[in-house]
Amino acid sequence: MQWMSFIVLNFVLMSGAFSAPLGIDHEWDGVSDPLIMSSTFERNFAKMPLVGKVGDPEKFWSGDYWALYLGNINYRWNAPYKTGYNLRSPNRQRAMSMSQAELAELAPSEKYDLLTGRYDYPLRNDVYDHSYPRAAEWEGICHGWAPATMNHKEPKPKTLTNPEGIKIPFGSSDIKALLSYYYAYKYEVESTYQMGERCYGRRCYEDLNAGAFHIVLANKVGIEKVGFLGDIDRTAEVWNHPISAYSTSVVSTFNSPTRYSAYGTVKVVRVRTEMTYVDESEKNTWLPLLGTADQINKVKLYEYYLDINAKEEIIGGEWISAERPDFLWTVPKVQKFEGMMSRLSELTNDK
Repeated sequence: MQWMSFIVLNFVLMSGAFSAPLGIDHEWDGVSDPLIMSSTFERNFAKMPLVGKVGDPEKFWSGDYWALYLGNINYRWNAPYKTGYNLRSPNRQRAMSMSQAELAELAPSEKYDLLTGRYDYPLRNDVYDHSYPRAAEWEGICHGWAPATMNHKEPKPKTLTNPEGIKIPFGSSDIKALLSYYYAYKYEVESTYQMGERCYGRRCYEDLNAGAFHIVLANKVGIEKVGFLGDIDRTAEVWNHPISAYSTSVVSTFNSPTRYSAYGTVKVVRVRTEMTYVDESEKNTWLPLLGTADQINKVKLYEYYLDINAKEEIIGGEWISAERPDFLWTVPKVQKFEGMMSRLSELTNDK
């Protein structure tokens, strides 16, 4: 998945009646403030849809997280002998004599280097710097895949011609790999937005408020219908996924604050939310996955309290369920691919 440069989280919470407060209960502050994501979010609970789904049916596709121990996007996923290290990439003469079937077996990075006429393979070599045979199995580039699948339509197979006239075939998974790598390592984004910090080590500090989480979920998915990204694993491992849908039901309402409510609370609402997220698929394919059994959508069930003020606005909250996300984030879509991967726009399905 990949660990990204974020900081702290997680402790152990309890369920049942109102629990003892932690730093994330009451009102939010600091890294849990929804203002990090937007200053225009709707905060009136009554005006927030209880059900939401992203709008573009061609986005939010499953894809590989390109494990570092397998070689990242140097992994020859379409070859009989799958490997991502010590690649013997074809020189110009060899590439010109290869069949389409043989070229199709090369790694995504090798194909891109051939497309640009670079027989010294600069992208492949760059990927070696981000690949570790002894990396943990969960480490990969899900921090690249997650924003790629949220921002781009699912790639379709394409064949492009390089400067020497060699036709280079790219499968859907090849293009997904290149998009994921660009977002992970090459995208110099001016602004990214993150609520909550990453958990490191065995002991994690909780810093994502339940009320703040609900505001982001209802606005980004229910109102804007664009989704957002989240680390859905509460441990030190990072599992970044795009959030694509949700359904919330009101369990009960308390017409007075509790001792743990945010200042200004006049009502507490207990809710149960089913949050749908897109999962990775280690089954790389030549054709797209959306609409097939290999597209993987999963659900997380969360339960929490929302603190409501006299204006019906959410001003705080408290987690009930042990399940809850680690941190939330979003990255804007790449407007122009630059550097060694500037031809990536020719491979996308965004037009």
